[in-house]
Amino acid sequence: MVSLASCTAITVRMYADRKQWPLEKIRVEVTSERMDKITIFIRHVYFEGALDDEQRNRLLQIANACPVHKALTNPIEIKTELR
Repeated sequence: MVSLASCTAITVRMYADRKQWPLEKIRVEVTSERMDKITIFIRHVYFEGALDDEQRNRLLQIANACPVHKALTNPIEIKTELR
């Protein structure tokens, strides 16, 4: 959960800085819950700064494009090898 929150914040910050948008602060909180056999991550993203609605929506799209988000939303298989 920490890696998802960190990746989200870093990805959004880099994009906002590159666009020179007035994003003063970003906070990301991630929790999880189990429903049946599925783990659901709940991510709350908070932006502070004089952003308009279009900028906020774009930053949300960027948050959903962070590498950890992409990895978690694709099928995952873990292979463990003892060496």
